[in-house]
Amino acid sequence: MRPDDADRRRQEPTAWSNQSALQRGSARMWVVPATVLAVIAVVQFAFSLSLHLVLPVIGIVFTIGLWAIILVVSRRGGDPRRRNVALAWLMGGLAVGALLIAIGVYLLEAYGS
Repeated sequence: MRPDDADRRRQEPTAWSNQSALQRGSARMWVVPATVLAVIAVVQFAFSLSLHLVLPVIGIVFTIGLWAIILVVSRRGGDPRRRNVALAWLMGGLAVGALLIAIGVYLLEAYGS
């Protein structure tokens, strides 16, 4: 890899790692949507407690735990780019995890206990 390739990649505005939300965005850009997502997921899991017990409880614990990690990482000082990349990955994990657990609750209800 030539040095000018690395410079070109750093200057490419459409590259995933060069998005402004990751480079210089505030942590609030990640915490507010993560909070909304966590509240929706916890409410959904709370409503499904009447269907099953174990999987919704796992979903509630997972969602609150990952949201708490997001909150701790957002309050951490240091390089904003590293913090924002970590918050992006954590929010993606929160979304995917909550979705998979919700699908699991649906499958348990649809195909048996």
